Amino acid sequence: MPSQPENVAIVRQALGGAIDVLDLSESRLLDINAAVSEACNNVVVHAYGEQEGPLRVLLCISDDELEVIVTDDGVGIRPRHPDPDEELQGLGLSLIQTLSDRVEFLGGIGEGTTVRMAFALDGEADELWTSDVRAGDGDFDPPPGELSVSVTAGALAAPVLGRVIAMLASRAGFSLEGVSEAQLVTDSLAAHVPRVLVGSQIMVGIDRPQGQLIMRVGPLQRDGAEKILAASALGDLPPLLERLTKERRVEGNASGEMLCLTLVNPD
Repeated sequence: MPSQPENVAIVRQALGGAIDVLDLSESRLLDINAAVSEACNNVVVHAYGEQEGPLRVLLCISDDELEVIVTDDGVGIRPRHPDPDEELQGLGLSLIQTLSDRVEFLGGIGEGTTVRMAFALDGEADELWTSDVRAGDGDFDPPPGELSVSVTAGALAAPVLGRVIAMLASRAGFSLEGVSEAQLVTDSLAAHVPRVLVGSQIMVGIDRPQGQLIMRVGPLQRDGAEKILAASALGDLPPLLERLTKERRVEGNASGEMLCLTLVNPD
């Protein structure tokens, strides 16, 4: 996503969705959010000067820890005389080190910065929440969009995508009903996309034209978009994705088919 101040809250929403599934304590959520927010804020304030650039956040869950990796392509960590009372480029080094069980800072001048933070789960995660990344998953091109969210198909997909789309819908001026309907759309995608997904990652590209949200979901198998729409039907009612979106179309890229949905505030 672009390194804009308001996008740090989107990171927190996605992180909160994952932590909800892991059933961690509220205090643990606050610790993780504070450390990750500090790393993201550093990208926003320092990485690109007065310009914007990419802010990337990767969340990895194993049986015993949650690792969050924040990266940028900016100016990099600048060497300076060490001072234990001084923050490195406003990074809040001491805060991140205090709240993380393990932390690593990588990069150099002109090479961007990577902050790797690990938080112990003390065996609270099990195989249900761990990633099942298939061979070649990294070869897929994500759908185009100002924001890009990729989440492993399974228990994390609905809460992560739902929290992100709810915040974006609210910022786009959607009513409470509109925000709720946007979450129903992501719930339906989380349930039905895995059946026609290429690889194990549900990839979503999001654009935000005035008063709208455009979601591109993929990569899908051939005719996968049509199957997703049909699967969202409830009884004799038209498919849910058809009722809750203004426009639906099928696009494609090198990785496969994409379902493109346009969401607007309900009349």
